[in-house]
Amino acid sequence: MDHRIRKAMKQGKSQLFGTIEVDETYVGGKEHNKHRNKRVIGARGRNLDTKTPIFGMLQRGGEIRASVVPNAKMRTVEQKIVENFQLGSKIHTDDFVSYDRVKNWYQHETVRHSLGQYVRDGLIHTNGAESFWALFKRGYVGIYHWMSPKHMQRYVDEFACRFNTSQQSFADVFAAMVTSASDSSPLPYKSLIQ
Repeated sequence: MDHRIRKAMKQGKSQLFGTIEVDETYVGGKEHNKHRNKRVIGARGRNLDTKTPIFGMLQRGGEIRASVVPNAKMRTVEQKIVENFQLGSKIHTDDFVSYDRVKNWYQHETVRHSLGQYVRDGLIHTNGAESFWALFKRGYVGIYHWMSPKHMQRYVDEFACRFNTSQQSFADVFAAMVTSASDSSPLPYKSLIQ
């Protein structure tokens, strides 16, 4: 039932415009919290063997879009940006190397987290996107404790919907969920467990 509700919370497809904060995160358990026989030797930080990468885009004053990606390589990141942003948008990122070529298509500003810089000139930052990751990871640790990589996108959709509708009334959000659930295709149990 929960996955059916999460399916009704699927994110929109319209393109983002304006000032957009872009950031990525990795979700998965810490190796030192696992039983010794389940630990992966040498797995740290951005290891794709133990963690799932998620790419997020927050339009300032607008919506968050987040999606599970196979990796955070330059080509993957660029494809997501081109799919979701209108030309003329301003992009704010950290100094992760995968964002280096974004300036070829968009106005691009960075903050240098590697040097301890988190805000530049009072307006250039990725704090909104990072705030979404904090909420998502609180849900991961505090509510669900573990999310299957297979179903991770559904959990991402749930938290994006919560974030995007936080200023709306409960009645409006509930009505939108009911409409979305009745309009969407079936979600057979077999597809969830295979």
